[in-house]
Amino acid sequence: MLCILFLLPALAAPSTQVAARDGANLQRPSWSPDGRQLSYEANFHDKKEVELYVGDPHKKTFRRVQPVVRGASSIASGFGQAGGGSGTRVAHELSWSPANIGRYVYTASTDKNVYDLYMMNGSAIAPSPATDGGAAWSPDGKHLVFSSARTGQGDLYHLEISDLTAPPRRLTRTEDAAELFATWSPDSRSVAFVGKGKSGDNLFLLPDLTSAPIALTAWSGTQTSPSFSPDGKRIAFYANRDVRDRFDLHVVEARSGATPIRIARDVVLNRAPMWTPDGQHLIFVCNDDDNYDPICRAPVRENAQVEPLELGTVGHGDLDLTQGPDGNLWLAFTAQGRTKDTERSFKRLFIAPL
Repeated sequence: MLCILFLLPALAAPSTQVAARDGANLQRPSWSPDGRQLSYEANFHDKKEVELYVGDPHKKTFRRVQPVVRGASSIASGFGQAGGGSGTRVAHELSWSPANIGRYVYTASTDKNVYDLYMMNGSAIAPSPATDGGAAWSPDGKHLVFSSARTGQGDLYHLEISDLTAPPRRLTRTEDAAELFATWSPDSRSVAFVGKGKSGDNLFLLPDLTSAPIALTAWSGTQTSPSFSPDGKRIAFYANRDVRDRFDLHVVEARSGATPIRIARDVVLNRAPMWTPDGQHLIFVCNDDDNYDPICRAPVRENAQVEPLELGTVGHGDLDLTQGPDGNLWLAFTAQGRTKDTERSFKRLFIAPL
């Protein structure tokens, strides 16, 4: 699909390949809050396995993350040699703590297909026979919110970082929906999430951890991948409201009764759209086969003009943005290769300064 984005000059940024895995598509890059480390997942689709890696992308040194099988976990225990997870089939959904804590939490499963949350180099947190996942660590470092099927439907639960041995507290109780994709506001007060119900997947907001959810959308189809603006006042998301087989980029104010606006048409459905630190632009992947799905930037206004980023790569997937210790904005993204590559198969991991 040809869009108005190609009426504008491309924004150039040199990219560097930092990781690739034979037989795997790389996905979900995630910068640590200080911009010094990067995580990614290697999805071996044929083997139905997902491996998780963390490391320094500038040095191209990554180590595999695997759970440790131990007793009850706390933030101060279990930080020995990682490994011990020889039966691990899936390790994914990493969420970083604030930089002053220097930890992360992630989801892992074993041969028995039991999914639990694990602390960095530690054992399972609040283990349950049901599936847990999608943990989000609050920016102030005090809370974890995650999705769990322990009540049968799929609800959000809360854990205090100061006492991870305490039973998690249930936050949502919708009988006919599952709550997924939790994300924190920058001030660590509110949580946005997707309620996956029979009438559609819509966005909701918990104004705080004791209030009832507020509906931000009530559309048919799929609304997904919420992302708070840096000031916490707006939420970007993807939706296929207008055309069922096309996803568009929208923004809504984080309050009851707000009307979403559409920023851009026809985007690739993947990780949440990225806000620039000033909150003035969003970065996402355009769905444009003729131009190999470029990564694009758009100002946050209705029906904005879209600018492609000239990264020298093609077939783009997930992305993440951070401000590095050098003061530069750094984009991490996956792509099938460089523009002039003769082989474009599995997605690899790249970084580029913006």
